Amino acid sequence: MSDLLHIEVSPLGNHSISRSISKEFLAVFTEKNPGAVIVTRDLAEDSIPHLDGETINAGYTPEASRSASMLAKHEFRTTLVEEVNNAKHILISTPMWNFAVPSVLKAWIDQIMMPGATKVTGKVTVIVSQGGSYAEGAPRAGWDWQTGYLKQVFSSIGATDIEIILSEFGLAGVVPAMADFVEHKSASIAAAKSAAKERAAA
Repeated sequence: MSDLLHIEVSPLGNHSISRSISKEFLAVFTEKNPGAVIVTRDLAEDSIPHLDGETINAGYTPEASRSASMLAKHEFRTTLVEEVNNAKHILISTPMWNFAVPSVLKAWIDQIMMPGATKVTGKVTVIVSQGGSYAEGAPRAGWDWQTGYLKQVFSSIGATDIEIILSEFGLAGVVPAMADFVEHKSASIAAAKSAAKERAAA
């Protein structure tokens, strides 16, 4: 059993907005829970393999009939599922890429979605950094295929306490056309960090 399963996604290191927000969460969480058992998977440094036919078929093949490769792939998948099942709190920190989740995060999700085996019993906190805004009234409102998807994924495997912490306008100050939104970016990041700290202390 772990106190926290921490999934990091962004490959941008110290330049990552999502990582800067999760850092605030972790600071409060570790202060409030000294000695907490934290399992971390940094998908930018150690990516999860995408599901292939052999991995899928292993789940429907009796153990005695599995090849050595099938056994290894199924064992790895089971390890990921157990990490999810045994976590009191799951923290995911991710950017939005092309209106959805990065492929490395989708690979992890596909691996843990094992019918009849995966059951979330703890809290789920998802920190999301988006380059623009997809809120109601924005030019690209409705283009966010990420946050609703992530909430649906965890709801489908039992999670009842899910919080999405969102920061917007991450590309302001990077993309010239978004220069007018730098202040909005700063305010959004500050609000996300505050929400992350509050969630970690709950």
